[in-house]
Amino acid sequence: MAKKVKHMKLATYLIENGYMTVEQAQEVMKEQEGSGAKRKERFGRIAVKKGFISENKLNQAVLKKEREEFGY
Repeated sequence: MAKKVKHMKLATYLIENGYMTVEQAQEVMKEQEGSGAKRKERFGRIAVKKGFISENKLNQAVLKKEREEFGY
């Protein structure tokens, strides 16, 4: 039987694991929505640009999130 995988949005994961605050995530999402571009800028890229998280910490968090979700 296949293992049920729980997918979580990056913003939620970063908040729940103490990488960012709710307020910081909301600010990033507001900028993401307000960009008006056809293709939204990635959440993590904006968070790094705003100084809410370092690129290194973001990469670590994404890797940890994927390992937890996909079991590798």
